[in-house]
Amino acid sequence: MKGIRHILLFSITFIILLVGVIFYEIKTYKPQTNWYCKTPVPVCGTKYPELTDNQNKGKEIFNSNCAACHKLDAKSTGPALRSTDSLVLVKWILQKNRKIDSTKIETLGIDYHRSMFKEVINEKNLPLVIDYCSTKRDY
Repeated sequence: MKGIRHILLFSITFIILLVGVIFYEIKTYKPQTNWYCKTPVPVCGTKYPELTDNQNKGKEIFNSNCAACHKLDAKSTGPALRSTDSLVLVKWILQKNRKIDSTKIETLGIDYHRSMFKEVINEKNLPLVIDYCSTKRDY
């Protein structure tokens, strides 16, 4: 009986002490600031290039229509678009009378892109997207 009381007393004392330490840490917590990283960037040390107005508009269009399947620098469902030749992209998206290799329609999704994005990706907006996709990486 005495052994159980000692174990119980020790356990309760330890729990109270632990709760006190936790509350002390919560009350005195101050977020740590890094002297070497003043601006919020995804990874400290890398800096994104400043975008022009056209590139910002292209980024909005890209993020709302293209980013689900395409990334700028990595292959996703679709290919990476940063290194895509702009003339190929314009011919592929805009030229309706262009002869299309029927064996590649499923692979490239040409009809899908032309029908789904014909209102958004047009002669006016495609140069904005191309301008955004052609921004240079700063690292």
